[in-house]
Parts: sequence; structure tokens; C-alpha cells
Amino acid sequence: MIISERFEQFLGIKRISQRDFSEITGFPAYSLSKIITGRTQIPKIDLIIALMQYFPELNLRWLLIGEGEMFQAPIEETNSELVIRNEKLQVEISKLRNDLILAKDKIIELLEK
Repeated sequence: MIISERFEQFLGIKRISQRDFSEITGFPAYSLSKIITGRTQIPKIDLIIALMQYFPELNLRWLLIGEGEMFQAPIEETNSELVIRNEKLQVEISKLRNDLILAKDKIIELLEK
């Protein structure tokens, strides 16, 4: 199995669409598409950092070279740490949505001119 297949398998198991992944991590959708379609064989460091930050349970050795299991042993987090991380993610997602709405409105405004 190649990296694109492993990455797609990871998204499937997590039940995350490419769009959701981009919203959660801020990783560009077009770059993600290149990885999944196999046009990019070696992911950039930005993707690795996003995966480490938002999906610490993912075994990067498995993703990158196919060794080991998909998931590492669970990282122990207290409930309060999980709540804080979830709140931060929600804030980031909200910011991203607002940015997208502003960009859409700006595009519409420019097209109307």
C-alpha cells in the first residue's frame, strides 16, 4: 500500500472528509487532494505538523513508510485537556468559516462590479 492509500484509509477510519480535514487542520484542500490522488508522493512538513497536532494518535511511521499499526498507543489526556483542545479546535474552525464567508462576500462584490 502506498502513502496515498494509507492516508485515505486513515481518513476513512476517522470518518473525516478531505474538506473536514482541511477545516480542522488548516492544511490546503488542493495539497491534500494531490496526496490522496498520488500526485504528491512525499508530504510536506506542514502536513506532518498538522497530523501531529490534530491527530496525535496517528502513527506517522505507518503513514509515511507503512511500518507498524495505524494508531499508536493512546496518549493519556485528562478530561480538562480534552475539553480545552476541543474548544480551541472549535474556535479555529469558527475563524476559518468566518474567513471563508468574508472571502466569498469579497469575491461576490468584485464580480458585481
